[in-house]
Amino acid sequence: MSDNNELITAALRHAAALHDGTFRPDRARTPFVVHLSETAELVAQAGGTPAEIAAAWLHDAVEDGLTTIADLADRFGPEVAGLVAAVSDAPEDVGRAIAERKAIQAARLAAAPDGAKRIKLAEQISILKALAVERPLSWSVERADAYVEGSRLVAEACAAASPLLAERYAAALAGASH
Repeated sequence: MSDNNELITAALRHAAALHDGTFRPDRARTPFVVHLSETAELVAQAGGTPAEIAAAWLHDAVEDGLTTIADLADRFGPEVAGLVAAVSDAPEDVGRAIAERKAIQAARLAAAPDGAKRIKLAEQISILKALAVERPLSWSVERADAYVEGSRLVAEACAAASPLLAERYAAALAGASH
């Protein structure tokens, strides 16, 4: 893609199409694309590159089984696909307990590029802000608490990539830890 705005717009449209009809697990049935938008906006505010912003829009698509890294590379190039790969859990990790999954994410992200760290930290902020409002309907209090605690590991691995996002994470963590 030649133009940076074109790349971001194409990623936004593709993510919206992939996640069409999916919702956050809350009472309001918030469209899932709201989470993607929040993540992409935070990455942009942190000075993310166009490829990082595009990858933020697409960050859950592979993990949710909606597309592949190869498809994203064909559509958006190897940089965007590489960032999505860096923030996506391996299929064998998706079903693990939250604490274990978050520990694996933190270890993987410690060696990831700063762009991937910005995306993952922005994602954690979006999720914690949603948790502060309402726990997902299918989550127990224990699962929500485990998620919040596990997110700390991820944030520690990613914080140096963006002081702004680290500060916003701390605020979101305070809001979600009640």
